[in-house]
Amino acid sequence: MLRLLAVLLFFLVGFLSSCGPEEAGDFVSKTESDYTPYHDIPEASYVGLKNCTSCHDQEYEDWLKSDHHLAMNPATEEFVLGDFNDAEFDHFGQKFRFFRKGEEFWVNAQDENGEYKDMKVEYTFGHDPLQQYLIPFEGGKYQALQVCWDSRPAEEGGQRWYHLYPDEPVPHDDLLHWTRRHFNWNYMCADCHSTNLKKNFDPDTLTYNTVWSDMNVTCEACHGPGSEHVKWAEAHEKVEAGEAAPGDFSELKNYVASKGLVVTLKEPEEGAWTVNPETNLPVRTQPIASDVQVETCARCHSHRQLVEPYHTAGEPFHDGYQPSVISDQLYHHDGQVDEEVYVYGSYVQSKMYHADVRCTDCHNPHSMKLKLPGNALCLQCHQADYNTPAHHFHPIGSKGSSCVECHMPHTTYMGVDDRRDHSIRIPRPDLAKQLGSPDACTQCHEDQSQDWATEHFKNWWGAGPRNAHYGEILAAARRGQPGSMDRLLALANDDDRPGIVRAAAVETIGQQAPSRETIQAITASLSDEKPEVRIEGLSALINYPAEQRAPAIALLDDPIRSVRAQAARTVAPLSSRFDEAQQAAFDRAKQEFFKKQEAIFDRAAGHLNLALFYTDLGQLDKAEAAYRAASRVEPEFVPARINLAELLYSQNRPKEAEEEFREAIDNALLPENKGVARDALARFLIRLKRYDEGIEELRLATELIPNHAQTHYFYGVALNSLGKFEEALPYLQHAQQLDPYNVEYLVGLATICRDAGKMDLARKYAQEALAVQPGNQQLQQLVQSLGG
Repeated sequence: MLRLLAVLLFFLVGFLSSCGPEEAGDFVSKTESDYTPYHDIPEASYVGLKNCTSCHDQEYEDWLKSDHHLAMNPATEEFVLGDFNDAEFDHFGQKFRFFRKGEEFWVNAQDENGEYKDMKVEYTFGHDPLQQYLIPFEGGKYQALQVCWDSRPAEEGGQRWYHLYPDEPVPHDDLLHWTRRHFNWNYMCADCHSTNLKKNFDPDTLTYNTVWSDMNVTCEACHGPGSEHVKWAEAHEKVEAGEAAPGDFSELKNYVASKGLVVTLKEPEEGAWTVNPETNLPVRTQPIASDVQVETCARCHSHRQLVEPYHTAGEPFHDGYQPSVISDQLYHHDGQVDEEVYVYGSYVQSKMYHADVRCTDCHNPHSMKLKLPGNALCLQCHQADYNTPAHHFHPIGSKGSSCVECHMPHTTYMGVDDRRDHSIRIPRPDLAKQLGSPDACTQCHEDQSQDWATEHFKNWWGAGPRNAHYGEILAAARRGQPGSMDRLLALANDDDRPGIVRAAAVETIGQQAPSRETIQAITASLSDEKPEVRIEGLSALINYPAEQRAPAIALLDDPIRSVRAQAARTVAPLSSRFDEAQQAAFDRAKQEFFKKQEAIFDRAAGHLNLALFYTDLGQLDKAEAAYRAASRVEPEFVPARINLAELLYSQNRPKEAEEEFREAIDNALLPENKGVARDALARFLIRLKRYDEGIEELRLATELIPNHAQTHYFYGVALNSLGKFEEALPYLQHAQQLDPYNVEYLVGLATICRDAGKMDLARKYAQEALAVQPGNQQLQQLVQSLGG
């Protein structure tokens, strides 16, 4: 659910006008050059919504209309939207019955053991276009029921129960069953649907004691704790009424700039939008002084990692959170949304963001509603020429004439929730076809192809050459296409590209084979002005030998906490060589790294990261304990078990190692995870010279992970080593088809085919390898030796 954050507009009067010149000097705000919207007020505490409404009645009335108000509420007649009048819902034979017990709302459904039980609904979660229901479980857990109420009007297909996975059964032992961790409210949802939430997970007892100051998203979720603001407002009121003098409140004199709030969301000098006569483009008359408003919204409207166990108001976004970059696991190559990544990652790609457009230029900050309907919203800034067929080539009033349909196409999440892409991009059906990404044209014209859309695009806008889109560069590099590295390196250093794009380029560089050029690019990224780029550089360095990570030591003193935490992880192998100052910086950053992992101690990943860190420090006993903690929290998490098994093997504990490998297989819930575990066990058994067992595990792995190139290649090599070339060849070829530019696979195929007397095949694969790396002398010699 979208939760666009708010800006309360306060007006400073009274104090300054009542002060003499010397007194006023104590109250002067910082100059623009050193302006900060953040204020250090350690005594500030949360006081709740009720303390805001008496002064800010209009903002409160707006808020009552917002999704923030209905983010989470008690399951009462006032808030429950679903049909609980003995309504029944069947999902692949799994039955749900929704009913009432007096004033209470209940559901009969299968629990985590597959037993049907009556369970009380404690809270509603969201309201439009769907509403979920939270069920309490032992250990302080709340689980979000997977059957939701479609709250859209009936004529739009709503007013019905529906399942979030309509096309597949989700039995009680499935990883995605509503009683399991992916539908756990405490971890997945809570911190963005309530105010001042503290998850309070206890890793020893595996229980939660989650608390909040307001159940839903209220004023203090955005403005921070309000106790000192209330004091300031009360003092201000008394001064205005003549009941007190400013000097009576000397302890509040430092609050004039902040008004007692830890963050100021209003600009120190508000600008207006006008049109630049030279470019005919919109421009803000006064550049924004900080990015505080977008960053305040980003806390919840982004796909990000926590850097602290709970939110600390009054600090920059990147101090408390590490936003995800446009990786191919979350976004399409061109940066369009794919997975549920919310708004921030899209918006910071946009020209609007870089032109200082803020959330509240389009949205009322308290009701969250759009300020104007339809194209009128865009015409606040853009010229009316854009609202004619000469621009959009569609009849006035048609869907195709709507700005957002072309520039902000939607993706549907949770079955019914259409969310618009905030990268606000130019439609490119030609690029979409090339990259395999969606395009706005065929989203509307479902009966047409991208070729059809591309032809219209060229007719309207011309068929001339266009500058390379960053999506083309990222896609080519991720696919390993020949000649892609130079463009990728250039993209990482292109300051005209958005920071999130440069960060994605650095991340992709880190996935390439190490070379002098890649280490130079990664090292250069450590001095980028954007913290997300520096973080990706630090992460990429982990794949390099310890001595090449030395440039990262300087980032232990980076001004941004998320960068410092990642720097500690990266330079850990160097810690024995630090001088006194470096050691002190490392010790500080190390604590921030620990806090970052503590924030996700209810997931195995937090403990896994600690284990890797301890391994780099040479503290193997602590690493082992962290791996075991990961398996306690999340028994099905395969990477922790595999890493622990490898650690045990390295300590000459092969029996214990084998037990861990087999535990990984037994506990894995998804077929692909079982496949990865079997692959790891196979390699272990082969190291022990238990070849027959190892090869059988590899065979089982290839069945479970048919698209894992490395497993198929390794299995093919193993079969060939046993003299089974005919059996091996299909697996080797399948690996190469999955990863067509992998030189190792091509050379392996060439030499194996050569040794089997298949010279035509050998020459074919050797020539393909040389086409990927035409300057490689060894490949040139291989081709020549094969008569190519």
